[in-house]
This record gives sequence, structure tokens and C-alpha cells, in this order.
Amino acid sequence: MRVTTDVDEAAIAELVRAIVGEVATATANQARRLAPVDNGPLRASIRQSVDVRGNLVVGEVYSDLEYAAYVHEGTGIYGPTGQPIRPVRARVLSWQPRGGPRAFARSVKGQRPNPFLLRALRDVAPGPVDGTVRY
Repeated sequence: MRVTTDVDEAAIAELVRAIVGEVATATANQARRLAPVDNGPLRASIRQSVDVRGNLVVGEVYSDLEYAAYVHEGTGIYGPTGQPIRPVRARVLSWQPRGGPRAFARSVKGQRPNPFLLRALRDVAPGPVDGTVRY
């Protein structure tokens, strides 16, 4: 017995693109719910895209705000360097906390990571997710 089938590669590619698009949209929506909110620009900046690159269908969920990576990955001792934040051109750091007096310090620990994009992907992905983050 012999079975012959014709594969419509364009239809399969479009189906895969649609599935990746659904996962990217669901991930972006979940990331907006999980993103920390101060005034809301980080939450509002979350976008998604789907591209075909050769034989790959790539879905991306991202924020183009510069500080988004710092929120996601952490800073200082909690971030990639693992070092406290110290002033570069001054003797002390200085900042104005909301509703409080000006603060000064020779160093600060930094901000703990809040990997809201990775958590969003893990919440909605149909399969296992590795922790790869790309900037």
C-alpha cells in the first residue's frame, strides 16, 4: 500500500504564524497586567510582533523604554553586575523620594528584578519556557 500526500507549506507557515501571533498577543496582555505601575508608561509601552525570518516564525514581546530592562533584570547587587551602585563623578548619590526629603548615600543596593515579561510568557505559553532574555 502506498499513500501520497501533498503538503501545502504556505498554509502550514500561515498556521504557525497565527499560533505564534496568538501566544505573543496573550503574552503581551499578561505582561501589561504584571508590569509594575507607577504612572503607567512601562505598561503602556509593551508591544508584540511576529516576523518570518527564513524558515523561523519569531514572536517578540518587548518594551522600548530604556528603563524596562532595569526593572526586568534588576540593578546593583540584584542585577547582572552584582555590585552596589556607587557615584561615578561625585562623592555621594542624591535623589528626591516621592513625598520625602532629599536622600544621600555613598552607595545603594539597587532594585530587585521584576521579570514580568518572563512570568507572562510562562503563564500563557503552551509548553516549557527557558529563561533566555535578549536585549
